[in-house]
Amino acid sequence: MTDNHAMLPAWLASAPYLPEFQVRDTRHKYGRYDPALKIITVADLLRFHGHLCGGLMEAAVALRAAFDVLFPDGVIDRTDMAIISNNSACGGDVAAYLTGARARFGSHVIDLTLRGGEFIVRRMSTGETVHVRMHPHVYPHEVKAQMRKLESGDYGPEDIDLFGELQWAYAGRLASRPASESVIIEILRDFTWPDPTCDDLGRRTDNDFKHAV
Repeated sequence: MTDNHAMLPAWLASAPYLPEFQVRDTRHKYGRYDPALKIITVADLLRFHGHLCGGLMEAAVALRAAFDVLFPDGVIDRTDMAIISNNSACGGDVAAYLTGARARFGSHVIDLTLRGGEFIVRRMSTGETVHVRMHPHVYPHEVKAQMRKLESGDYGPEDIDLFGELQWAYAGRLASRPASESVIIEILRDFTWPDPTCDDLGRRTDNDFKHAV
């Protein structure tokens, strides 16, 4: 069995600002809040998503900054959030994992106009909403250029390997600085939440008793 932390390359595992998330959930279906908190790491996100990439790290860094505003006590309530993301496999997976929002319950909305690493996050109990996106100076042009080459169809095996190396180097740089230095974050006031992306498949009910005494 592979150790969770062993999944990360050493250069990333030792990065000084690798995001980590302390989260609160309910104890069981129809349960109250669990008094025990969980720690979610980038290794957990990698295990869920399947691979390490720049998009995964962008999402982790952007949401770390958003949570610092919405949950100033440092405990992220995964029963209390909704999120808007683009349709990126990487960023969308991280959005669902870290917030507890789900498209099938209407709490995770897909907006194709958003860029990678860009999210709108709402804390449902307070209505506080933030818009977070990567600062334009952060994203490396060489990654974008190599991505275009692969998508053009005119590439060789070495180009795939180079793209991976560039993505990993980008992920390492993001984890080497505070999240606040890589993002632009804005508090949205009077923001109208959009309609759900998916058809109405029913309301999530397993958190209904979280405040029960």
